Amino acid sequence: MKRPGSLGRLGSATVAAALLTGCGVRQSDVVEAGGPATVTVLPDAEQRVILFFVSSEGRLTPESRGFFLSQEGEYVVPGGKVLTMLLAGPSEQARAAGLHTELPRSRGFVGVKAGPDQVFVRVSIAVRDLEKTAVRQLVCTAAYVDGGDGNAEVIITGDDGRLPAMDCDA
Repeated sequence: MKRPGSLGRLGSATVAAALLTGCGVRQSDVVEAGGPATVTVLPDAEQRVILFFVSSEGRLTPESRGFFLSQEGEYVVPGGKVLTMLLAGPSEQARAAGLHTELPRSRGFVGVKAGPDQVFVRVSIAVRDLEKTAVRQLVCTAAYVDGGDGNAEVIITGDDGRLPAMDCDA
């Protein structure tokens, strides 16, 4: 005598086995498809500042922050304010994503004079003994101030002297 439902279980097992066989799809080799993907960062370049923090893996990682129109209707944040934001540390959302800073907190003077090819930075912290990652945070953030494209040479002066000129790629 057959047990009720045993035929249904057998049918279900057969269907499951057929689905697990891969339906005839063959394995293929890795296909090279070009460079890394690019993404659009929001807000757009005229409405954001870029600050560089450090990921949990120790890599420099940008954080994009939006800002509001000035009274003149422009999206301009002075470079000194951008670096003050950097020295204040990552936002709550960036910290939740694992970003941190290697820079000491500073509430002192921050000055920036930006040109098309060079950016001069003055911060109220000692800079000569900063770790390489901390210096790169300053350099890369400064390279993007005042509409910069990240390619400017950056010269940093701190309470203990001046660092050699650097760029963000170094």
